[in-house]
Amino acid sequence: MFDSPPERVLAIGSEAPSLLVAAGVGDKVTHYAGSLAVPFDAATKTVVEGAEHVIEDSHALSFEAIINTGVDVAIGTDIGAGVDLDGLADRLAQAGVQLLTVSGYCAGIEGRTTAGLSGFDLIYRDVETYGRVFGTEQVAAGAVAGMRDRVAAATEQAGAQSERRAVPLYVRAEGPLGSYGGQSLVSEQMTLLGLDNVFGGVAKRYFEPTTEELVNGAPDLVFAIFLPTGSSALETDQDVVAELRSRPELAGIPSVADDAALLPLNYYYTSPGPLAIDGLELMAARLAGP
Repeated sequence: MFDSPPERVLAIGSEAPSLLVAAGVGDKVTHYAGSLAVPFDAATKTVVEGAEHVIEDSHALSFEAIINTGVDVAIGTDIGAGVDLDGLADRLAQAGVQLLTVSGYCAGIEGRTTAGLSGFDLIYRDVETYGRVFGTEQVAAGAVAGMRDRVAAATEQAGAQSERRAVPLYVRAEGPLGSYGGQSLVSEQMTLLGLDNVFGGVAKRYFEPTTEELVNGAPDLVFAIFLPTGSSALETDQDVVAELRSRPELAGIPSVADDAALLPLNYYYTSPGPLAIDGLELMAARLAGP
């Protein structure tokens, strides 16, 4: 695909910057399209803050905006629902820009597949792929080995959860609650920690369950997932807990009222990039207790 390693990279969305830093090519990221509220690690934060910020909401990124950056390659997928990525890639290629996809999103894109790989395996594969593209294979391999070790340690820390049932809820300040089925990374995180996702049998990444489905699921644990943007009504753990407990339709779920069973979780810790390992560690620490 490339005659030589790209020199100028546009990282799109919250996953690409961390993946590129893990692969040892953070210095190639000249532009960033995405939120500055993402809880990046220190190294990635430095890279993102040093890059030209193209747009805060990557979903609103346009073909013209990508071309105007003058980059060699755009890496990421979180561009917008309904965007024909193959068509966009063709247009960009004709203009001299290659588009690479973050693999963790492939299951949700028509005509694409994850080839049966798990979400974490896709994260590792992306880091290794970028290592090959940029000629930093050894750095990428070391990063993947480190991530695998962290996943194993977090799994061990959580210990046996006695098949506790958990439900991942995506919480908005207004509107219906969402949840995540068996094709989501958060469901995989739960499985690694010995938990049974109430909606693990739903063959979707994301959907909106009915109140009856939530109550009948009788979860022992509730993961309250929220997206802080710096301008929303849900910016902290306390905000999301208060929001869930204010909803009368959830009164039939005892775990919502239990501080030990209601676990707030920043959305970015469940997305298909290295932050998912941080998320797994946070979840494991909460489950392990004091």
